[in-house]
Amino acid sequence: MSGADTAGGLASRGRRDGLAPAMAARYLWGGRNRYARFIAWVSLAGLALGVLVLSVVVSVMNGLGEELRSRILGTVPHALVTPAAPGLAASLRSVEGVSAVYPFFTSAGMVAGRGSVVPVTLFGMEPGDGGLLPRVNDNMTTGTLTGALKQPAAIVLGEPIARHLGLVAGDPVALVVSEPAGGSVHPKIKRFRLAGTFAIGAELDHYLVLTRRDGFTGRERRRLGTDGVRVVLAEPLEADLFADELTGDYPSLSVETWHENYGELFQAVRIEKALMFLLLLLVVAVAGFNIVSGQTVLVSDKRGDIAILRTMGADGRFIVRVFLLQGVTIASAGIAAGILLGALLAENIGYLVGAVESWLGFSMLEGSYFDVLPSLVLAEDLAVIAGLSWLLCVLASWIPARRAARQNPVAGLHA
Repeated sequence: MSGADTAGGLASRGRRDGLAPAMAARYLWGGRNRYARFIAWVSLAGLALGVLVLSVVVSVMNGLGEELRSRILGTVPHALVTPAAPGLAASLRSVEGVSAVYPFFTSAGMVAGRGSVVPVTLFGMEPGDGGLLPRVNDNMTTGTLTGALKQPAAIVLGEPIARHLGLVAGDPVALVVSEPAGGSVHPKIKRFRLAGTFAIGAELDHYLVLTRRDGFTGRERRRLGTDGVRVVLAEPLEADLFADELTGDYPSLSVETWHENYGELFQAVRIEKALMFLLLLLVVAVAGFNIVSGQTVLVSDKRGDIAILRTMGADGRFIVRVFLLQGVTIASAGIAAGILLGALLAENIGYLVGAVESWLGFSMLEGSYFDVLPSLVLAEDLAVIAGLSWLLCVLASWIPARRAARQNPVAGLHA
C-alpha cells in the first residue's frame, strides 16, 4: 500500500472516529498562539453578554406588557353587548368562554370639584356587582368598591383625579354629561358624593370613575351613553373572535370589544418589543462575528498544519469541519452561558433593581406605575434567542473555515 493510500485511509478513519472534534479542541484551547486564544475568550464573553442582555430585556418587556394587560383588561369590559334586551345576560352566560355577564352602563363626561374639571369615562354598575371588578376592588386607596356601590348617589374616582380636584371621601362631586337635544347637545349635571378612590397603576386611574347604574334612569342611560351587558371572557385576547361569532348568530346585537379602544396601545407594546429584540440581536450579531477575527487569526497560525493535513489526504470538508467546530464550540458555550445567566437575572431583576435603588438612594421607577420592575421569562423567547444567535455564529464560523479549506497546501508548506 502506498503512503498516499495510507494517509487517505487514516483521514477517513479519523472522520469516523471523531478526529475532527479532537483536532478542533486542541487547536482552540491548546494552541501556542496566545493572541488567538485571547480573541476566542473575548468572543465567548461578548456573545454571552449580548445574549444575557437580550434575554433580560425581552423578559422585562414581557413583564411590562403582561402587567399592563392585566391591569387594563382586569378593569375595562372585554366586550360590551348592546342593546340590553331581556334575557340577553342569561343567554350569554351559556356561551363557551364567558366567565361573567352583568348589566353595564358607560358614558363620557367631566367631573367637577373645587373649581377644576377633569374629562372622564363613567362606568355604571349594579350595587351587587362590585366584586366583579377585582382589579379595582383590590386596589382601593380609600373605601371599598363593593361598599361604595351600596351607597346611594356614591361615586368612586381614580386617585389622581381626586388629588387633582382636591377631593376627599365625603366631598360632593358634580358629573357633567352631554345630553342630545334636537340638533345640539346640552350639559346635564348629576350630583354624587365621593365614596372611595382607587389606584390600579395604569392610565385608567386618570380618567375612570365608577358609580351605580341605577343612578341614571333607563331613559337617561339610553340618551347619555351606552347601556348594555358587560361580558368578561376567560381569554380576553379572543374578544374579537367572540364578537364575530356573536354578531354572526345574532345580527341585531352590537358588540364593542376592548380591542377597539386599547388595541393600538397593545400593538405599540408589541412593536416596541420587536424593535428592542432586533436592535439587541444586532449586538449579539456583532459579538458573534467577533468569532471571524479569532478564527481568521487561528487559520493563519495553522497554515502549515493545514497544508500537512491536505498532503496526508484530508479533503476540504474535513478542514471545514475542524475549524467550523471551533466556532460552534465558542458559540454554544457563549449562548448557553448567556441564556442561563439571563434567565436567572431576569427572574430576580426586581430584587436587583431594588438593591441598586437602595444603594443609590433614589427610585429608578419613580414616575412610573410600577413599584417593582416586572419580568416574565418565556421559554419560547429564550429558544428563539438561542436559535437565532446560534445561526448567526455558525455563519460567522463558516467564513474562516471555508477560507482554511481553500488554502494552497504548497504555499502553506513554504510559509
